[in-house]
Amino acid sequence: MPRAKYFQTLILNILGVCIGSAVGLLGLWSAVQARLNTATVGSTSYNSSQSAVCAIWLFANTWLANLLRAKMPALMLPVMIYSIFTNIAFTFGPIFTTFAQAEALIKQLLIAFFTAFGISTAVNLFVIPVSSRTVVFKDAAGYIGLVRATLKAQNAYFHSLESSDMFSITEETKESEKALVSDTDKKKDKNQGKKQESKSELHPADSPQSKALKKAIAGLIALHGKLHEDIQFAKREMAWGKLDAADIDELFALFRGVIIPLIGMSTISDIFERISERRGWIKPRKPHAKDSSEAWEHSTEKEKASEKKTWNDVMKALHEPFSTALSAMDQGLEHAGVVLEILPAALKKKKGDEEEGEKDPVPGDAEYSKFMDEQMLSFYSNRGKALRAWAKAKGLSEEQFDSASTPPPDTEDCTPDEAKHRRDQQQLYLILYMEHLLFSAGTAVSALVKFADKKVADGAMKKKHLVVPGQKRLRKWVMNIGHEDSTVNTETPGGMEGGMANVYMGSGYNPKKDPEHLPAKNAWETFGNGLRTIPRLLGSTESSLGFRVACATLTIGIAAYLEATQAFFFKQRLVWAMIIIAIGMTMTSGQSMLGFFGRLAGTTIAMITSLVIWYIVDERTPGIIVMLWLFIFLEMYFFLKYPRFLPVWLVAMVTQVLIIGYELQVQKIGIAASSASGQPYYPTYELAPYRLATVAGGSFIAFIWTVFPYPISDRSWLRKDLGSTLFLLSNYYSIIHTTIVARLHDTEGDMKDKSSPGRRLKKVRHKIFNKLTLIVPSLQQHAEWQKWEISIGGKFPRDTYDAIALRANNITNYLSLMGYATEAWTKKEEALFPNTTSAGRREWLNDLTALIDSVSPTSHQITSILSLLSSSVKQGIPLPAHLSMPEPYNLSRRLEALDKGILDSRHVEEPGYSAYAVLQVASSLVIDDIIRLVDHVKDLVGETDFTFTVNHSFDSVGSDSTQKGKRD
Repeated sequence: MPRAKYFQTLILNILGVCIGSAVGLLGLWSAVQARLNTATVGSTSYNSSQSAVCAIWLFANTWLANLLRAKMPALMLPVMIYSIFTNIAFTFGPIFTTFAQAEALIKQLLIAFFTAFGISTAVNLFVIPVSSRTVVFKDAAGYIGLVRATLKAQNAYFHSLESSDMFSITEETKESEKALVSDTDKKKDKNQGKKQESKSELHPADSPQSKALKKAIAGLIALHGKLHEDIQFAKREMAWGKLDAADIDELFALFRGVIIPLIGMSTISDIFERISERRGWIKPRKPHAKDSSEAWEHSTEKEKASEKKTWNDVMKALHEPFSTALSAMDQGLEHAGVVLEILPAALKKKKGDEEEGEKDPVPGDAEYSKFMDEQMLSFYSNRGKALRAWAKAKGLSEEQFDSASTPPPDTEDCTPDEAKHRRDQQQLYLILYMEHLLFSAGTAVSALVKFADKKVADGAMKKKHLVVPGQKRLRKWVMNIGHEDSTVNTETPGGMEGGMANVYMGSGYNPKKDPEHLPAKNAWETFGNGLRTIPRLLGSTESSLGFRVACATLTIGIAAYLEATQAFFFKQRLVWAMIIIAIGMTMTSGQSMLGFFGRLAGTTIAMITSLVIWYIVDERTPGIIVMLWLFIFLEMYFFLKYPRFLPVWLVAMVTQVLIIGYELQVQKIGIAASSASGQPYYPTYELAPYRLATVAGGSFIAFIWTVFPYPISDRSWLRKDLGSTLFLLSNYYSIIHTTIVARLHDTEGDMKDKSSPGRRLKKVRHKIFNKLTLIVPSLQQHAEWQKWEISIGGKFPRDTYDAIALRANNITNYLSLMGYATEAWTKKEEALFPNTTSAGRREWLNDLTALIDSVSPTSHQITSILSLLSSSVKQGIPLPAHLSMPEPYNLSRRLEALDKGILDSRHVEEPGYSAYAVLQVASSLVIDDIIRLVDHVKDLVGETDFTFTVNHSFDSVGSDSTQKGKRD
């Protein structure tokens, strides 16, 4: 492990061993006392009381330890080590006749454990040491590389829009798509080929350029989540370096500022696809229960050709500014990486090799920051000319715009002029959407460049110094140790209520109310509430796992406590089967089945390799040690390269060491000494299969107790995780809405003040966003593990679950985009917006705020629907009847009814106008995804239907003329 993570784990492991030794001594003392009180002095025969006491201690310890492991996943390794310690102590306990023997065993175990800890610590510190900071900077280098790859993919997609049909896939595009598919992909899709052919034609988002862009974004998001987790350890580490913990924090915040607009730009193909579906140009991938398109959206094929030509012309006009901006961003990322020493310095070109490039600064030069700002400001300044020219060609100039017929917002009629006006306005918004996100990404990269230059200017990059974490950070680490929030499976926003008195976000953010108890009003009632947590804990799912592990352990361990089987237990080394149960038993059946086969495979590998290691060098000790090192080295590569199969490689290495270690022990001390403990000697060719048999037995027992008396399936876990995700999403939507309102009214306060409403909202937004980002791997894991479950009855609706997860992920991205884009409303920097003034921007925004307040848009319905969907998915209950869907905002139409000039082409250069366009596009996408999400949830849990159907034929009166029930 990297240094900080290793030392945290080491501290917890030492605590686990120390507590295990104390508990072991107490348990063995009580067992010896039971023998002394029930047997004659000096008796060495079997004692049932002593065995019963040891069995009780083992059962209770296993239960509580695994309850703790399930409750706090960060304690996984310490609990495993504790379980190994107590398993050995309490299975050997029945044969001790004196407490001195018990003390000797505990002492030997402590020596063994701490020797291992000492050796591993020495290796971690002195043999190719790797710090957590090194891991973070390596991640940062990969992050910059992925961002640059994403920018290249984005440029390729923009370039493809200059000539392709962005509203459907043509035959030429299909051919190029086939050409890009590798042989492995062809094999992978072979089974789906017939299914795909029977479906409707390919959609706009299926183009090769779009797929390449989405693949790059997916990799970037995955690395962003990993970087967030690794940074927590890097900030706690004492090191010899240049950037301190605050710098690493700021670097991650700057990376976050870059990734959000890039995610937004990657959704453009999806936007074109939705436009095509709503206008009837392509068939939806999944038909909606209700057509949500408006009258003005219905268009003919002829209008589609005109729209395509317009977009081709627009993208050709934007080719040069877009390419220039993307190139400047790419070089800016390289500059930041080189200056911060994250990337290797670029080789300087010789003077004779440079002609045109000699004039412009290159990444790494001191003046590059200024050059990049000029590039981005040039892009921002020139975009106004292109927009005005486009608006005039489309009839959106000032005079033409004001003369357009705009009916009241509640009118259902849609004249041809109004329809054309709406379609043109939609096109304008999409152009502003692309430009604003590209400019925002450029601004974020420029901020990263300025940060890098600032670190050079303040001398931080000149020489290394001792980096020591502050007292506050260390104290926070110690207080939160064992509570790392890396496996988010909660539906609460993460205890964000504390210290948020100045920002009211609704009662939903308060602690859950107890429907059976009023809040405590005195010390006695508070004490009673504390007592009630004990039965809640013992009745929890985590306690259920602990009980199952204890039962599984005693299923084998009982042989150590019965007189007839005690000798057999020790001779056949069945304690290893118990340890396999303690360290390998999982909560869900799919994961258990995968673990069962994985441990069998790992032990089989260990059996074969052990025979090779032992006999290939003719049983000579030096050769055996070298071969053992070689095989563990190779297995460790797979251990790190394919962590998905961790149980396979872990069991393989441990079993290998046990087999070879035992045989080397016999060579050193002889057969007689090795058999003194009651365990007979077996040669390697017999011991290896015995190990395989014990692992197989332990794994099988663990699997049985995972599914008995009832299984906890990965499918139900996936459903609950999805429900939690939707609940977090409703919280996130509410936070974003509150943030936007605060920015409209300019009530965020000073963002440099940690106690200001804006800073507090920002902290909560980031916390929930990180939770949503981290819960995705959990969903993917359970989706993969459920494949290993024994399917009884109908098939698992994997497609529906994937669709719900996709919609939830889309909504998360669009909400993040809304929160990010509206930051332009509060930015005061004049240099960012050269064509406007801060006072002028605020004046326009105040007019917009007054109008928005007068039409009173609300988000309560969306928040309620997301909460309702969360409850339905989590509890598996059907949705209520007549669930009303959120209507499109139609905010532009309502604002124009009040002030026709507020959104006309005169304001296209207003940064607030561009932010408003992003908000309008993203909010419409959110509503569209919510409508689709409701359809998917209905497919999953059904819908309660209380409607009555009356047959109007009089002949049917008295017969079954009414129907009532549930529609699934």
